[in-house]
Amino acid sequence: MNRSIAKLYIISIILVLGACDMSEKINIFTGSTMGTTYTVKTIGGDNVSQQKIDNRLKQINQIFSTWDVKSELSMFNQQSANEWVKVSDELFYVLKTAKEIYRQTDGYFDPGIGRLVDVWGFGANKRMQKPGLVEIRRAFRNSSINYLIFKDENSKAIKKTKDIRIDLSAIVKGYGVDDVAKLLNTQNYLVEIGGEVRSSGSNNGRQWMLGVEHPNKAAPIAITLNNQAIATSGDYRHYYIWQGKRYMHIIDPHTGLPANSNLASASVIHPQTMIADAYATAMVAMGSKKATALAKRLELPTILILNHQAHFKVIKINL
Repeated sequence: MNRSIAKLYIISIILVLGACDMSEKINIFTGSTMGTTYTVKTIGGDNVSQQKIDNRLKQINQIFSTWDVKSELSMFNQQSANEWVKVSDELFYVLKTAKEIYRQTDGYFDPGIGRLVDVWGFGANKRMQKPGLVEIRRAFRNSSINYLIFKDENSKAIKKTKDIRIDLSAIVKGYGVDDVAKLLNTQNYLVEIGGEVRSSGSNNGRQWMLGVEHPNKAAPIAITLNNQAIATSGDYRHYYIWQGKRYMHIIDPHTGLPANSNLASASVIHPQTMIADAYATAMVAMGSKKATALAKRLELPTILILNHQAHFKVIKINL
């Protein structure tokens, strides 16, 4: 699975896992998936096996990976435009959800920009040279999930009206977290994939505590999760210069260029990790003013951290 466009070089959630009462059965599973790592911690209840977790994550990769040319999504990307394609329930559901968030965020969350991802070398297809404007404009003309059409719910068929490529990197880690949580036979757990986290119940009678990493090495921003998920997008450690300007590795779907955002990161709390993942990605692309308005409109608990030019000021909304 390719790394998220919006988290290309950063994992900005730090797990704070306190010691547990040894009278409770504690299980901790760790492994690799989607180009990153995962941690699953359960307390009490019946244990799920490591094999079961790994098998489920492998299945998710086989559906959504853009690095695997034989994944279901990659096969759809290779289909010609204007052809109906029957897809799995899971791919249909995630794409339908993604398009709804695309509308809610005024297009700042847009997994239909796979061609732009490739042009900039942010995905599976790496490149040494930065693209020219002609190449960017050509990719931009075939980049929007708005060109993806869904048949009725029963048929689970989709088609693209332009030759777009879908890249679900900015939502599928969250989807993986939510799906692994369904495997667990306990009410007390924490699941994390690449910094996207979902918790339930308690950590030995205490609430699950996490810290959002601060860019200037200040103390992490403490967060308490109460049967909730948190996802963070940002890219403040690495940047590059293109045509004399400094850019992050996050694409603005409205321009086809790397986002000219004043945000270092955005962290969103939501009951579903995949939804938090998508909103956080959109917020970084749109910048602090629109991100604040979106968080207030949708009543999303959010932490925004401005970039170095704003001295990494922290803005808390609905918290």
